[in-house]
Amino acid sequence: MNRKVVIILISSIVILIASGVTFALLQEGSLSSLAATSDAVHNRTNNNQDKSDYTYIPPTVTEDAGTAPDVTEEPFVPATEMDLDPNSITVFVNKEYALPKDYQPEDLVTPDIYFNLSYYDERTLMRKDAARAIEALFAAAEEDGCSLSGVSGYRSYQRQKKIFLNNIVTKGKTHTLKYSAVPGTSEHQTGLVMDISCASLRYDLNAGFIKTPEGQWVAENAHRFGFIVRYPDGKADITGYSYEPWHIRYVGKALAKYLYEHDLTLEEYYNYTPSPDFDFEAVYASLINYKPPVTATPLPISGSDLLPGEDGEIVDGDIDGVEDPDSKDDPGASEGGKPGGGKTPTPAPTPTEAVEEPTGEPEEPDDVPVTVTPDPGDADDSGNPDTGNGTPDGGSGTGNATTTPGLTQAPLQ
Repeated sequence: MNRKVVIILISSIVILIASGVTFALLQEGSLSSLAATSDAVHNRTNNNQDKSDYTYIPPTVTEDAGTAPDVTEEPFVPATEMDLDPNSITVFVNKEYALPKDYQPEDLVTPDIYFNLSYYDERTLMRKDAARAIEALFAAAEEDGCSLSGVSGYRSYQRQKKIFLNNIVTKGKTHTLKYSAVPGTSEHQTGLVMDISCASLRYDLNAGFIKTPEGQWVAENAHRFGFIVRYPDGKADITGYSYEPWHIRYVGKALAKYLYEHDLTLEEYYNYTPSPDFDFEAVYASLINYKPPVTATPLPISGSDLLPGEDGEIVDGDIDGVEDPDSKDDPGASEGGKPGGGKTPTPAPTPTEAVEEPTGEPEEPDDVPVTVTPDPGDADDSGNPDTGNGTPDGGSGTGNATTTPGLTQAPLQ
């Protein structure tokens, strides 16, 4: 009896021990699982906390000059007065408003674009801002299949003078004034201009540029890069120049966009009208600095002009393509550096025979030629010296002629 009790007790103890071990093992597994779950939750919490502290930084995008819109761009406010500062990118230059003869931009650089030149030349220069903008313009045109070429950028006063006077000699005044600017009034001197062309035109500058894909692309897209076609079609009476689709001027993106959208020239934008006292012919005359040579000539027939020309224009012998052989390098210079061109004929010698002194009242001679010697300061509105038939402006006396053999014309002042 006692033996059975002992066995039962031992069995119970073994069962209890086994149950305890099993429970312990199960509890340990649960705790491990719970710990793993807790760790996972903790990790997720930490990750979320880290992300909440992270600030998103967008990738840096380099703005393509003239193409990417400026989200902070303020509405454009038109100018209220004309900009005449030579250093400003919106400076107004035309036939009336000229740049100083010695003006040269201080920030001229050579843009990284194609030029149809195999040597260094000042024509490859532009002001820095304009140069960077035209680089972007050429690159964008190339992406669209249009290959452009730079032809002529900056141009000094002296270079423009040689070009202008040479055109006067070879092409005549009328043609020259349609396309060529008087020195000082050329936008090329600002360093903000580039004349452009393309291979299909053999890099020439002519109105046919607008008929090429390159010319059409420039007309439609130049404003995106801060450029305008300065002398547009149909506005020659406003700008003073015929249509030049190749001549683009940098004014900055804001103004270029405004002018393009409103179909305006700089003259219209600045409300330009010629000043009442502006005399372009006087500017032209002062440029060529014409002084007629002192020449002995026969007395002109009544009613004829002393100097031939259209509408009172003074002709210096270098007009309509007649080149003066003494001024091939510079049509505005002659021997000794004097302007005007041409050689001065030697006056015929004045007779020096002794003349008998009259004793009485002199008689009026018949058919004796007279010499008209006007006062150098007396000239009419056209710049031609008065012929003696009346009193010149500002003159005193009756305008009577002085009688000496031959005809002498005093130089204009």
